[in-house]
Amino acid sequence: MHGDSGDTRNAPHTGNARDARDAGTEGTTARAPGAVCVIGLGYVGLTLAVTLAAQGRAVVGVERDRAIREQLARRQPHIHEAGLDLAGAVDSGRFTVTGDVPSGRTVDTYIVCVGTPVDESGRPDLTQVEGAVRAVAEQAADGCLVILRSTVPVGTSRRLLGELRSRRDIELAFCPERTVQGIAAQELRSLPQIVGAGSRRAGERAAALFRTLTPDIVEVSDLETAEIAKLACNAYRYTVFAFANEIARLCESVGVSSREVRQAAVAGYSRAAMPGAGPVGGACLPKDTAILSRAFADHGSPASALLDGVAGAHRATPVRVADRVTDRMARLTGSVPPVVALLGVAFKGHPETDDERSSPAVEIVARLRERYGDMTVRSHDPLVPLVRQQALGYRPCAEAKDAVDGANLVILGTDHASYAELELHWVTDRMASPGLVYDAWGLHTRHAASLGGGVEYLAFGEGRLAWTA
Repeated sequence: MHGDSGDTRNAPHTGNARDARDAGTEGTTARAPGAVCVIGLGYVGLTLAVTLAAQGRAVVGVERDRAIREQLARRQPHIHEAGLDLAGAVDSGRFTVTGDVPSGRTVDTYIVCVGTPVDESGRPDLTQVEGAVRAVAEQAADGCLVILRSTVPVGTSRRLLGELRSRRDIELAFCPERTVQGIAAQELRSLPQIVGAGSRRAGERAAALFRTLTPDIVEVSDLETAEIAKLACNAYRYTVFAFANEIARLCESVGVSSREVRQAAVAGYSRAAMPGAGPVGGACLPKDTAILSRAFADHGSPASALLDGVAGAHRATPVRVADRVTDRMARLTGSVPPVVALLGVAFKGHPETDDERSSPAVEIVARLRERYGDMTVRSHDPLVPLVRQQALGYRPCAEAKDAVDGANLVILGTDHASYAELELHWVTDRMASPGLVYDAWGLHTRHAASLGGGVEYLAFGEGRLAWTA
């Protein structure tokens, strides 16, 4: 929940032990507003930097990858984000890019937006975050504000604040990023911004900065509350998606449609609201759920069987899809499909993105390769660069037609609008026969019954095994 535009403190401090410990910075001398330094210009940092520059702030972006710096200097974003006006930010003179953290003589606020990947056990790698904070400690002046935007384990912000204060009189706030990839530039101007801080002064300064983007500020009592709130948001979404996919698994076994089940369940009944079924990927939801799950053990609480089960259900989905496809292909052809066409490499198509990290479509193909060994995979994606598709071992095609022609198996891997708008016969008429279309997003279930020519159709969550003439 959040207050209205006039409510700058949703949950005021209550005079507990943390407040007493943080009170030492309340009297810090106010600094004149300087530049904002955004460290890490990926999907999170670049959109924030450009949006702040559009609002009139001077922004210095720090990016260690030289190729990305050079691309940004040419006004060419290295990520796809709708409405990202990089050229306008650069041409205005308010957005500059460097490889080194600048001095606190010119910078008022440092915002850390670097990655926190997790290993197979769910343990996050904080190397980039800790390195960025150390660099800030070396360059910042007393009175500067550090804002952590990166997702971190519970307790990390307070630990880093202690390290900063051992060297400088620096304030710190944790203000998590919660935008949806693909429309982050729009959501930065509309979503409520959570602010948790190590002192009242830090909270006020962080809230004032984000209020230049959106009037809705949710200022919570402490750093830990903000950390858990961010993790809870993504873990909740990951959980309800897992539930929807478990229902889809049951529907496939029973022989009914999960889409029809969902439509019946939610019709006029808001208490049963649930998302549609479909494979789930991306870098954030599985990572943040793993970090939240580990937090229970890190803070002396029994492990969360719920969150561990959610992660397991999602990991099993590509395996289950590959099993189903393999079984049906064996019934159709009795052999390995010589050519597989993958339409959609990114982890989602709506909102559209060029990010193939943790893509369920890529995972499904990987599981098929485990079963079939070496097979030719021709790929197409409207946004993922051809060189990144090639790095996955695919033969990327500039046009969808080139991928589909002569393929025995076509996988609709994302829900991108261009694939939803395809006529199903446009696909099947170009395929080899016998063949199979696997629709991971159920984009064409309404039209599948009219198929002919020896090509069958399967969709995620659809219990009717196949449609064919």
